[in-house]
Amino acid sequence: MEDSGFSGVVRLSNVSDFIAPNLDCIIPLETRTVEKKKEESQVNIRTKKPKDKESSKTEEKKSVKISLADCLACSGCITSAETVLVEEQSFGRVYEGIQNSKLSVVTVSPQAITSIAVKIGKSTNEVAKIIASFFRRLGVKYVIDSSFARKFAHSLIYEELSTTPSTSRPLLSSACPGFVCYAEKSHGELLIPKISKIRSPQAISGAIIKGFLAKREGLSPCDVFHAAVMPCFDKKLEASREQFKVDGTDVRETDCVISTAELLEEIIKLENDEAGDVENRSEEEQWLSALSKGSVIGDDGGASGGYADRIVRDFVLENGGGIVKTSKLNKNMFSTTVESEAGEILLRVAKVYGFRNVQNLVRKMKTKKEKTDYVEIMACPGGCANGGGQIRYETMDEREEKLIKVEALYEDLPRQDDEETWIKVREEWEKLDKNYRNLLFTDYRPVETNVAQVLKW
Repeated sequence: MEDSGFSGVVRLSNVSDFIAPNLDCIIPLETRTVEKKKEESQVNIRTKKPKDKESSKTEEKKSVKISLADCLACSGCITSAETVLVEEQSFGRVYEGIQNSKLSVVTVSPQAITSIAVKIGKSTNEVAKIIASFFRRLGVKYVIDSSFARKFAHSLIYEELSTTPSTSRPLLSSACPGFVCYAEKSHGELLIPKISKIRSPQAISGAIIKGFLAKREGLSPCDVFHAAVMPCFDKKLEASREQFKVDGTDVRETDCVISTAELLEEIIKLENDEAGDVENRSEEEQWLSALSKGSVIGDDGGASGGYADRIVRDFVLENGGGIVKTSKLNKNMFSTTVESEAGEILLRVAKVYGFRNVQNLVRKMKTKKEKTDYVEIMACPGGCANGGGQIRYETMDEREEKLIKVEALYEDLPRQDDEETWIKVREEWEKLDKNYRNLLFTDYRPVETNVAQVLKW
């Protein structure tokens, strides 16, 4: 396996159909710019200062500092510089945040839980307890499932599609930050107007914690630390977006994102492979304590969020039925239609995973040949279960074998009837903030780009 430039287990798959972050940052220099610096949260880039015309002395070099926010504003690469991602958002930042906050919360994705479960040969229930116990020992008060935040997104997507004119379709899912960055930097005018305005589960979870939980506990958002464990490195970049800061402040709703592989390495390092010695607080609400009890929320539609399936479900419920047909176009493309008794297609949704398939979709959209109403898009082949932050394996055969197991574990997660729980949170949130609904949406804008010169497919 090739070394990607990441330290430790922070490695990316050597799959050609994966959007790997760039090794070099090009802002706006012509030399190799990113230099690794230990124990620093920013990347220093040295540039030569122009010589004074009246002096032949060699001037001291100054450094240019680049943050993840700079990556978002730059058109140099689709995603970001590896070194920036690793050094600005690492476990050191997690330890620091927990120590310096009055309340610490960690959101964990079920994709991360299933990936670790396959790697260490334990059940998802056991792994959920291990992860919750690990963070609780560090001083984290709540460890929650990102699927709880996804319920807010699911409750909105069909409504959003219903209000999207047919001339503005297909509506494109926005949960994948790799695809969003690609859209912003490569096809802004074509894709941005069609991207869903509903936040990703990570971003919604950040809003719940900094916008709802902080208020309920009488704390300022700056006194609350929120970290997330995600299957994707680009989630680190998503957390740095200006849109995902507490309104009117410089406080991020998600302070730090850790990948699945980074978490497992840290758990192993601290030999925290057994759970059960941290007291479960029975008085905690279900959504705040479920992971500590080994309960992971499952959902229909696969490990990439189930957005397309949710739209089909809600459409059928609203319209009193329909004939649902699903076709597998290839292992990373699926098409589902809802037809009338007479065979008329009433709704068409698709799942498009992997960057090659995304490119094909964009080509069809350019020629106006794409007739789908909604597309669930993920940049990684295999979707979120195969995200770049998941546990990686040496050979392609082993990767495919483990991916099948991760997907199977995700599919087996129990479907919990906890509608009452999230509705209660929503109602309580609305009492604290009548404009809370605004925090469930965001927007995107094109980035001026010359990215075609630097892309390597």
